[in-house]
Amino acid sequence: MSADPNSAFPYCHIVRTKVAPSKVDEMISLWIQEVLPTLKKQKGFGGVTLIGNRKIGSSVSVSYWESESALRDARGQVRPQAAATLAKTGGSIIEDDECNVAFLERFRAPKAGGWARLTTVQGNPAQLSQAVANFKEKIVPSIRRQSGARTAYFFANRQTGKTFAGSVWDTQQDLQKSESSISELRAEAINRFGGREAKTEAMEMYFIEIVAPIALVP
Repeated sequence: MSADPNSAFPYCHIVRTKVAPSKVDEMISLWIQEVLPTLKKQKGFGGVTLIGNRKIGSSVSVSYWESESALRDARGQVRPQAAATLAKTGGSIIEDDECNVAFLERFRAPKAGGWARLTTVQGNPAQLSQAVANFKEKIVPSIRRQSGARTAYFFANRQTGKTFAGSVWDTQQDLQKSESSISELRAEAINRFGGREAKTEAMEMYFIEIVAPIALVP
């Protein structure tokens, strides 16, 4: 499976972090002040999203890169800064994955303040292509029809078979309303993929900045 050839930034770095719930606002502020400038200085940087769950202090950042080498070159600069920034709030990096942007379709321009559904699945690397095809053919059309849908995405770690798929919505209510039409399709897709350790989360969009040109799909 290869990266999406239609994406100007076909690689992404996904980092999951954790802080105490009481420290979430401080973490967001420090991340914008300290980590974001470091990211933006890196060659091949295409944008970044920060989402999270305030109740449990879990956050996920997704940074986009023009090449695999750009992603890996930036890691040595960005990770130390991110770890140091998180340490100021008593937080830490839990895990990170270097992934292909296997699919990314924006129905509306990016904006902070929305809500994201993120499903993380550990699957079989040999079945990634089929999993992406199923997502595009079965799940994306359902997302697109729903009120408030902004984005559909599928990121994949080719080496481990770990995938990150989901959608972005205008409001938390839009996300919740869409769940009934998507949940059965998602369960079927995970089963066909031979997926395990599946985890679906609803997260607030804390921050987003995309420097690449945005091609909206009507």
